[in-house]
Amino acid sequence: MSPSPEQERFSPLVSILIRSIQRMPLLQQALASLAGQSYSRIEILVVAAVPEHPDMPAACGPHPLRLLPTDRPLHRCRAANAALEAANGAYLLFLDDDDWLLPDHLEKLAAALTDSPELLAAYTGVQPTDEDGQAKGAPFDLPFDELRLLAGNLMPLHAVLFRRQVIDLGCRFDENLDLFEDWDFWLQIARHSRFVHVPGVSACYRMHASSGVHAIAPSIGPAYARVYEKWRHLWSEGQIAGIMAQVWNYPELQKRITGQEECITGQQERITRQEERIIAQQERITEQQRLIIQLEEQISALQWQVRTQGQLLDERQQHIEAIWRSSSWRITRPLRGVRKAITYLPLLNQAVRNPTRAWRFLQRAALRTRDWQELQQRLDGKVRAGTDYHTWISRFEPAPESYPRLRQIADSWQQPPIISVLMPTYNSDVALLAAAIDSVLGQVYPHWQLCVADDASDSPAVKALLERHAAADPRIHVIFRPVNGHISAASNSALALASGDFVALLDHDDLLHPLALWFVAQCAIEHPEAGLIYTDEDKLAADGQRCGPYFKCDFNYELFLAQNMLSHLGCYRRSLLNEIGGFREGFEGSQDYDLALRSMERLRPDQMLHIPRVLYHWRIVTGSTASDIGEKPYALTAAQRALSEHLQRRGIAAEVMPAPEIHLHTRVRFPVPTPAPLLSILIPTRDRANLLRLCIESIRMRSTYVPYEIIVIDNGSEDADTRQLLDRLRQSGIGVLQADGECNFSRFNNQAAAQARGGLLCLMHDDIEIITPGWLEEMVSFAVQDGVGAVGARLWNPGQRLQHGGVILGIGGVAGNSFLNFERGNVGYFGRAALHQSLSAVSSACMVVRKSVFEEVGGFDERLALTFHDIDFCLRIRRAGYRNVWTPYAEMLHYESASQKQETRPEARFASEVAFMRDRWADELAADPAYSPNLTLEANDFSLAWPPRIADPC
Repeated sequence: MSPSPEQERFSPLVSILIRSIQRMPLLQQALASLAGQSYSRIEILVVAAVPEHPDMPAACGPHPLRLLPTDRPLHRCRAANAALEAANGAYLLFLDDDDWLLPDHLEKLAAALTDSPELLAAYTGVQPTDEDGQAKGAPFDLPFDELRLLAGNLMPLHAVLFRRQVIDLGCRFDENLDLFEDWDFWLQIARHSRFVHVPGVSACYRMHASSGVHAIAPSIGPAYARVYEKWRHLWSEGQIAGIMAQVWNYPELQKRITGQEECITGQQERITRQEERIIAQQERITEQQRLIIQLEEQISALQWQVRTQGQLLDERQQHIEAIWRSSSWRITRPLRGVRKAITYLPLLNQAVRNPTRAWRFLQRAALRTRDWQELQQRLDGKVRAGTDYHTWISRFEPAPESYPRLRQIADSWQQPPIISVLMPTYNSDVALLAAAIDSVLGQVYPHWQLCVADDASDSPAVKALLERHAAADPRIHVIFRPVNGHISAASNSALALASGDFVALLDHDDLLHPLALWFVAQCAIEHPEAGLIYTDEDKLAADGQRCGPYFKCDFNYELFLAQNMLSHLGCYRRSLLNEIGGFREGFEGSQDYDLALRSMERLRPDQMLHIPRVLYHWRIVTGSTASDIGEKPYALTAAQRALSEHLQRRGIAAEVMPAPEIHLHTRVRFPVPTPAPLLSILIPTRDRANLLRLCIESIRMRSTYVPYEIIVIDNGSEDADTRQLLDRLRQSGIGVLQADGECNFSRFNNQAAAQARGGLLCLMHDDIEIITPGWLEEMVSFAVQDGVGAVGARLWNPGQRLQHGGVILGIGGVAGNSFLNFERGNVGYFGRAALHQSLSAVSSACMVVRKSVFEEVGGFDERLALTFHDIDFCLRIRRAGYRNVWTPYAEMLHYESASQKQETRPEARFASEVAFMRDRWADELAADPAYSPNLTLEANDFSLAWPPRIADPC
């Protein structure tokens, strides 16, 4: 529990004194252990014992940090004395830069000194470890014995917290000693006061080759001799007698010790064998627990389906009976016959065109059909099978018959923008180039210019075609470059010809939709501050058929870092391109991605507009990235370099690499702050010990992030196994918060968040099992970025199917998980199941958020007790101006809330929470900016919407 303001005000300041010899990874671990201390009033002084020590941050977690630099190497003792002189604390503690403290170390030592005001120092147990931090040998945890201290050191340096008074008493580190200077310092303090011993281990002492303590020096060595020489003349007669008595007893003691050591060795061997058996049993138990959880999940799901389907059948049966009894059913019987006939019109049309084929189909259907009802079902299936992309285009794109009306609308615009279409060419296929130019000439919107820069083609036919078009239409401008300079240079030459308000990019073998420039102009007029406008796109197959539509979302920064989601058709305000210097040479193949990255750095998010219509047709030809982006491997290298330079311009030292599952896209790995901030993991639970045990063991065994704390919120567990587990968790340092009353996830998390000490919160269900060791580093690295709110993870069900790939608003009425039940390896719609991206909402089954953001939006709304509390929370975060991010690189298994008991009336509670969400967020649920209105809300697979949710332009 965090200390109260009153406690903090009267808690003595503790100065932590660290002598650093520039072992930075070890120093960072030491500092991380200080950031996680439960004691609140700490200052940290790092004394550089070597020159040119790296700079240090001004704070370590919540604690101020100062670096005392040096221009020459400092002896260990001189560095320690410099730290003593600079410290401000009432209590002081030394910490070597390769050791670390457990969270309660300072708190229990400070309490011991406070309880014993007459004593000057307190110490506790320390566990030696090997170089990797694994326990090595027995801990140093002996009770205080003055005679034993005279003979040798009892206490490692960071075991002892001492009062500032020892400095006033003249205690200093002896700069004539090269070893055991801490023992000498304790002997100085012992002349004035006993030490209070606090049993129990709360610090770790690393023993390795560079620590100076990897081997214990023999007592007859010169280092011991120097300490004895310094102190023996101060020993009293009683002290000498006590030491001699221990010497005379030494042979007998040694014999007893040898026997005990042999006994201990035998016991340790037996314990090792037992531990091996226990580990094997635990592995079997863990696997059985997973199996039990999966079976219980399946049973629960089947029971829910049976109950839901039964209720649905009853409701529908009652509804059908009511319809049959109604007068309107009898009256409208003739109309239903007409409607059925209309349903079959597409089949009738096909039958008229090809009667022989239609007759063969009916013959085959009749042979396989037992009655007319089954034949009717087959015919219905044939009608519905036509719902492909070609059918979708014919039904929902503006028909050519509407073009004259749209031209009239364009003619009515007061100041229509001129759009300059840039087209670099080089030895183009003449037929494809002619088609590209014709697609510009065929635009419904008339206020355009076509700026063509031929990059020294050696094809006479290309030159003749361009000259002919330039002579025929004054809106077409052509420049013939004398030297081939590649696409960036050619694009800049085309840009120099442009005089329009906006610039649109068109490849020499692609096509514009006839309404492309009309919709761009309309968008520019409706949004006069727009700087960048982009549209959806599809591809043109070899036979001219349109295919592979990419229905994009609104601008999505994290997705844009993973792929060039703007691409085609991209339109830029010309003044913006002139401001940034146009296209950069050296980025050929991804010159448009580099252009977009540099452009967006000058724009606000509301100046980057998306038109949710397919207005660009990307031709699939050999050598084009439309057929395979791997056709141009140099483009991938250029894209990664452009992205790296963008991040550098933003001052972010992130790592850019190929996306693990889609090597043709990118992953950005942001840095975790140094030192890493304390993170609090909040886990509500009730009664299912097997779930909670698996969850916490996976966190402890697989997480590589430090520091973190775990707080379990227990909602009145009654199961004996769970209660025993909670007791063991308390003893191991995990916080357990009691939360009585009805199950309410929002209330549980709010209560735990109020007591959490971390600057970051990880909200987690108790049915999570960690998969990726770096899950926290990944989520924290996003959560600490400016403008980011909540961060969600990729969750798989026990059958390795996708359970949470982010949340899309509107699916199923309120919200649904993207790509639900997709198999591992399926990267989803244009890679969106395997790339980091911004989303309107993420699941609180595992969510990381800064505590300041959590508090800013007021935490969870406790009126949403069981469902949608995370969706509502994320939407309030987004309304506050933050982006919510989903990353596929933090992966877990999710056993789907198996520990929570169902309410007596779950349907009623669910219905009330659905109504709450629809009332509060009606506009947001109808239009998710992370999703396209051309994609369905009836399924989770990003398939086409029938019809799309966009307005008719007329």
